Amino acid sequence: MQITGQAKQQLEELFKQNHASGVRVAFAGMGCCSPKIGLSLDEPEEDDVIDVVNGIRVAIENRVVPQTVQVTLDYQTTPTESGFVLRGSSSCC
Repeated sequence: MQITGQAKQQLEELFKQNHASGVRVAFAGMGCCSPKIGLSLDEPEEDDVIDVVNGIRVAIENRVVPQTVQVTLDYQTTPTESGFVLRGSSSCC
C-alpha cells in the first residue's frame, strides 16, 4: 500500500481533529469477484498487519492484505466533492 502526499496531509488533519493516530483498512463487503476494502480511523485489531506508510500508521485487516498490495490511498478534489480514494484495488466488473 502507498499513501500520496495529499492523502497524508489530509489524514494528519483528521488525526488532530479526531484524536486518532492511524488508519485501519478492513473488509467492507463483497464485490462481484473480490472483497471490497474500506478505510476508517479505528484502532488496530489483534490479527491486523501493522505498517508505517509515508509516516502514517496503517492497520490492515489480515484477510484483505492481498487486495492492498497494489493500492494507493489518495485524496481527490473535484468541483463538486472531495475525499479519500483507494486507487488500484482489484476489480473484475
